Formats: sequence, C-alpha cells, structure tokens
Amino acid sequence: MRQLASILLLLLALAALAGATWLNPRLTAQRAEQHLVPAAPTETMPPLLAFTTVTFGGFRGIVADILWLRATELQERGQYFELVQLADWITKLEPRFTAVWAFQAWNMAYNVSVLLNDPAERWRWVRQGVDLLRDSGLYYNPGSAGLYHELAWLFFHKLGQDSDQAHFFYKQAWADEMMTLFGGPQPDFARLLAAPQTESDLLGQPAAAACVAALRQLDCDPFSGAWLDASNRPPAVAKILNDAAGARALLDFVRVQQMRTVYKLDPATLQRVEAAYGPLDWRLPDAHAIYWAAQGKPIAKDFDVVKLDRLIFQALADAFRQGRLMRNAEERLFILTPNLDLLPRVNNYYIQSVREHPDNESIRTAHANFLKDAIGTLYLFHRNQEAAARLAELSERYPGNVTTNNLDLFVANDMAANADAFTAHEATAQIEGMAYQSAFWLIAGDGERAAGFEQLARRIWQRYMDKRSDPQYRERTGLPPYEELRRQAFTRARAAAQGDAARARLDAALMK
Repeated sequence: MRQLASILLLLLALAALAGATWLNPRLTAQRAEQHLVPAAPTETMPPLLAFTTVTFGGFRGIVADILWLRATELQERGQYFELVQLADWITKLEPRFTAVWAFQAWNMAYNVSVLLNDPAERWRWVRQGVDLLRDSGLYYNPGSAGLYHELAWLFFHKLGQDSDQAHFFYKQAWADEMMTLFGGPQPDFARLLAAPQTESDLLGQPAAAACVAALRQLDCDPFSGAWLDASNRPPAVAKILNDAAGARALLDFVRVQQMRTVYKLDPATLQRVEAAYGPLDWRLPDAHAIYWAAQGKPIAKDFDVVKLDRLIFQALADAFRQGRLMRNAEERLFILTPNLDLLPRVNNYYIQSVREHPDNESIRTAHANFLKDAIGTLYLFHRNQEAAARLAELSERYPGNVTTNNLDLFVANDMAANADAFTAHEATAQIEGMAYQSAFWLIAGDGERAAGFEQLARRIWQRYMDKRSDPQYRERTGLPPYEELRRQAFTRARAAAQGDAARARLDAALMK
C-alpha cells in the first residue's frame, strides 16, 4: 500500500512539473504583454540560463529560495568563498533577482577580497565584483536603478575611499587601465566620436585597411585591445602601429570598441557626463561613480532617486577634495589633491538636490558641511574672494553653522576644531594648501608670513603622521612625504606667478 502511495505521489509530482512546463510559455508571454519584466525572460540569455529558466519554470523560485537560505547560513558562518559559487547558481536560476547580483558583487568586493594579503589578488576580486554588476547584473536587469547605484557605490567607496588596506593599489591599477584605454590622462572626446564606428567603416579607409592587412600578415589580430598598451606590442607590431599611415584610425577604432564592449562606456555619454558634472579626472574612481549613478537617474523612482542624487553629490564633493591626480611613474608618486575648478558644479548639484528633495534634512546637512570644507580649502589656496562668497552663502542658507563672518577667524576656528579628525585626503588638501599660502606670501615679499604657513603645514603633517604609529594603519591612511606636498604646492604657485623674479624666488626656496 505504501509503495502504491509513493508511486502515485511521484506521478502527481511529474504531472505538476509537466503542467508547469506547459504553462510557462503562456505565463512568459503574459508577463511580457503586461510589462512585468524589462525584457523577455529568456531574451539574449546564454544557453545554460535559458535552459534552467524554461526547464524549471515556476519551480525556479522555490529552488532559488532554498539556495538563498543556504547562502544566508554560509554568510553567518563567514564562508565567503563557498558563497560565490552558491550565488552564481542563484543568478542562473533567477537572473532577474536583482538582490542576488548586488549580494554577489558585495561579497566578492568586500568579503572575499579582504581575506587575501596580496593587493593584486584583492584587486582581482574587487574587479570581479565590479564586472559582475556591470557586465551581467545590468545586462539582465537594464531597468534596475538599484543595480546602477550598487555599481556606482563600488567605484565611490571600495575604490575611491581608504577603508581598504589596499585602496592605493586599486586606485593605481584603475588609473593604469584608464590611461591605456584613453591613450593618455583624459579621453579625447573629439577623436573618440570621430573614430570609425564599424569594421566596415574602418576598412573603407585605404590606409587603415593596409594597416589591418599588414598585422594579419604577421598572424596577429588587428583588433586586439592588447595593442592599446604600447608595452605589450611585439617589435614587428610596434613598427606597424608606430609608422603606418592608418594606425591612428585603427587604434581609435579599437579604443572605442574596448570602451563599449569591455568597460561598457559610451563615448557620447562620457562627453555628456563631463559636460554636466566636470571637469572630471577619468583616471579616478569618483568620475566613474558619477557616470554610473547618472545612468541610473532616468529610470529611478521614489527613494532610488534620492540615493542616486546623494551618491552623485558625494562623489562630486570627493572629487573636489581629491580629484586632481599628480603622478610620476618613475618616482612611484601617486598623489590626490583638490580639484578646485570643480567647485561651481559641486555646489550647484547640492543646491539642485536640496530643491528637489525639500524634506530631506540630511541633504541640507551635507551641503552645509561641504561649504565649510570648501571655505577652508579655498582659503588655504589663497582664493579668498571665492572663500568669502561661500562663507556668505553658508551664513545665508545655514546660519546655525556660522559663528563669525570674519573669514580669517572662521577658518582658524574650523581648522582647530577639526585638525585631529582629518581624513588622509583632507589632511593632504590642508597641508598642500598651507604650503601654497607659504609660496604666495613668499612671492609677495612677506617672508615672515610665508614662514608661518610653512611651519603650520609641517606641524599638521607631523601631528597627523604621529597618530599613525601602527605600520598597517600608517600604510592605509598615511600621507605622502611633506617635501613632495610642498613641491606640488610650489609648482602650482609657480605656474600662477607673474614675472621671472617671482618664479626665481620660488625656485630658490625649493632648493633649500
């Protein structure tokens, strides 16, 4: 009797599975008709995802729920490597389940990466988290503003901030990739937009077609992204790409294809983001955080709009504080200093966000804090007129944050109150700004005042570094050598100086 009951139950289960499989195409069509999904569920899926989607039908959700419970258990145990495979299975069962894409990327970038000591290995896992969201999560869920926010957050926080011991390695690795991709420090938008859009367009240019043919004679793929990095080119390939008349058109074509297919960056969209939010340094993570957050804005609703706006003004503010890259590969220098030209764009975006979200007190608080930081930074770089204008704006918009309208006194009080709480980026900006003030007064002939700023800059650098006696803490949050910060400040001042005598005075000071 029990055997008969078991057979009946098995037949019933098989019948249910067959019925679900039979009904699934109808339900799929109805979901598409009712616009319940951003695209047809199996459209453009790899064979494995399409197979599991069709075969399991409505049971996919049950299996995914069971695996999700197991994933929660592994998360609680800290078994992060096992989670990677389990989450991969869940995405294959439920590719439209956006939470698992975000979870999987977070697990790789934040949990798995920090289990490794080698910065290069850490970077590999962080990159996998970025690539997963960008290349797969958003591919299957192009209408998810939440996934755009998650991707932007990885750039802003994991790559852009200093919470990870290896954050400088990430920044330098990303900057190297972007310089190779763009062919220099910044994208040349005119060239990118003028590049051939298809292989047929490229081969329609006789010189470029000859260059392609020459590379094929060497048994090389003429469209390989490896050729964008000059150090990767074998001598024969390098000779063609250095000398051939059509090499520039070929490299521009390959560059644009790499941007679109590997990094999912559209040159026209990059240019629009630069025009709306720049000037941005596209070697740095903050620019890419802004790019991806901006892509999510048109499809965002309700609180997702607030989240994306907040991330954009946070990344803009961060770019103002540390969005100017000073780099010297030979001396292994990688210094982030303030991008002062970004101030109007940052401030206007805060004002726009306050206007669009009038009931959100945290945005007004963030704007007030930004204005206070901007006043101090502008003052230290001797942009007193701009600093005074921002102080007047702070007093008008947020009077509770102003105890005096005297610029000198306001900056002195604020600096004294915050000196011990500086982040590495804030300390770098403050110290370089004080060194710049020293250079300014040296040019002006006030040696005593110049010496005072010089002394203050050295003291703050020393005080900041003395509080980081632990080697790992110092490595993660420490500052570049003071002399290098001073040299960068004097270089800025020299570029702005009028007359040979002033420049000679600065050169003499740097020699001491």
